[in-house]
Amino acid sequence: MGGDFEMEDLAARLRALSDLGRVSLIGELIRIDTSAQSRARKGQRARLGSVDRNRSETARWESDRLGRFIYFLRFRTPATNTSGEDMALCDMIARKLQAKNDWTGEIES
Repeated sequence: MGGDFEMEDLAARLRALSDLGRVSLIGELIRIDTSAQSRARKGQRARLGSVDRNRSETARWESDRLGRFIYFLRFRTPATNTSGEDMALCDMIARKLQAKNDWTGEIES
């Protein structure tokens, strides 16, 4: 659904946030996801093919993708339908967290 630009934008944001600790990173991704969900709701009733509808669909796709990253960080296993590119980002983040000894422990919900 989303194009390469959106994929790269989210990938760039993840790389920029990858120095955060695991709990802080999850919190930031949840904040970004909340914003994406809000954008998705705003245009969901717009006419098909309209700019608002396209933005809504892009935001929904981004939210789905963010959910897979959050899942990976919380449970340390890839979510269903994680793309190869996203797995590479997950692996990079996991390596950084392992280097900081921040890849273990439970996340409180």
